[in-house]
Amino acid sequence: MAKIIASFVLLFLVFIATTTTLIKAQATKQCEYEMIINTGITRGPNYKLGVVLEAIGGASINTSNIVKNWGAMGRGYTYFLPNSSDKFRTNLPCMVANFCWIGIKGKKGELNPHWYLSNVTVSTKGDGGINRLKTFSFGSGNEIDIIYPYASDGECP
Repeated sequence: MAKIIASFVLLFLVFIATTTTLIKAQATKQCEYEMIINTGITRGPNYKLGVVLEAIGGASINTSNIVKNWGAMGRGYTYFLPNSSDKFRTNLPCMVANFCWIGIKGKKGELNPHWYLSNVTVSTKGDGGINRLKTFSFGSGNEIDIIYPYASDGECP
C-alpha cells in the first residue's frame, strides 16, 4: 500500500511540475512589436519621445525613449522628417488582449504643438498565431493641438 501511495504522490508531483512549466512558458511568450509613425508636413520632435500603448484589460507597454529603445531605421538616421514613415521594433512579452489606446509625449511631458502627426500603426507578431494590427489616427494632416500630457488616440472599454 505504501508503494502505491508513493507512486501516486510521485506521479502527482511530476504532473504539477509539468503544468507549472507550461503555464510559465505561456506567460513569458515573446512577441515582436513594430510601430510605424507617419509624420505629416512638418518635422517632428528631435528629442526623447515617450509612447504608452494600452491594451484592453489595462495591461500596457511604456517606453520613455522610443528612438533609442525601439529605433529600427539604423544608426545616424533622422527620425520624424516631413512626410516620412519611421519604423520602430522591440521584443517584449506578448500581451493577451488587443491595443485600445496610445499616448505620445515629449521628454518633459509636452510635445511641440506644430508637429503634424498623421497616424501610428502598431503590429504584434508572435508564436501561436498572436498577430495583431491597430492603426491610431491623429488626423490626416492635422497639427497636434494637445501638447500636455499626451497626444492620444483610442478608447479602452
